[in-house]
Amino acid sequence: MKRQRGVPATQPQRQSSPRKWKISGNDHISKLPDDILYTIILLLSMRDAVRTSVLSRRWKNMYAYISNLEFDWHNITPTPVNYNCGTVPKGYVRHFLGIIDRFLARHLGTKVVSFKVSCCFGSMYAHRITDWIIFAVRKGVESLDLAFTCDKPAERHDWRTVDYYPFPTQLFLHGEESKLRHLSLRSVTLWSDFSDRFRTLSTLVLCDVNLAGPVEPRMFSSCLNLERLTLQWCFGLERLCLGDSLHRLKVLTVSLCDGLKGIELSATNLTIFHYKGDDTELSFERVPNLEEVCVVMKGINVITTFARLEKELPHVKTMTVTRDYLRK
Repeated sequence: MKRQRGVPATQPQRQSSPRKWKISGNDHISKLPDDILYTIILLLSMRDAVRTSVLSRRWKNMYAYISNLEFDWHNITPTPVNYNCGTVPKGYVRHFLGIIDRFLARHLGTKVVSFKVSCCFGSMYAHRITDWIIFAVRKGVESLDLAFTCDKPAERHDWRTVDYYPFPTQLFLHGEESKLRHLSLRSVTLWSDFSDRFRTLSTLVLCDVNLAGPVEPRMFSSCLNLERLTLQWCFGLERLCLGDSLHRLKVLTVSLCDGLKGIELSATNLTIFHYKGDDTELSFERVPNLEEVCVVMKGINVITTFARLEKELPHVKTMTVTRDYLRK
């Protein structure tokens, strides 16, 4: 840089450097009291809770206190399985079983709020599944969601390949002693003589369920606290009668239940009724609060059926009657 005499040299301008923040090596979160850390864990999903075990020694076993447990086949197995092939690799099954068994053995919490398992096998490993249910019941489970197939029943070609798990209703407490509030079952065999073991349920969902034993039309009459009932792809039930004992029932959905010939409704607080399936006899005795009716039947005269229901249920605000042309 040249400088003329008497003329000061131009000083190069300094560029302001970004402020350097000091990063403290102190782990302030791990210094919180145990009850606060437990609260944080309970707010996380199961996967995120397990990931916290690598944060520090203090967090290593914190995930074992979570109360919402979910084990999904597609999230745990190494690669997706095409269940329509009718076979499930035994190596994947052993891996899935081992994950659940080890986690439950390490669980330190005194309470399980929800317990969910979704997999592609049933009765072949019934003793292992039953142990999981026993664990959940002993921990006072409130929501139980079990599914033992990964396919869609509508696309199923061979129903003989389905490995229905025999659901052990005898494991649940009688009457009000049970903590169970929500129960969802898929691809199980359910004996209809569950007596008052489902008395505390407010929600019951049965999908692809084989109702075994002497199936009585009033098999759900002991579910005194039931508010929502869903029956889909169930078989073994010829008639369904819901009477005055179900005074809390508000929503009823019955869809594609093979062999169902008649439905009798006398639930005074029922507000929504949806039905899809074969041409079935529908009887409405005492449903003064019914507001919405949706009927999709195979092989019916829509105009005649709509007129009959409209005459029988003049107080219903929304009524839909459709003929099912898709099913043969």
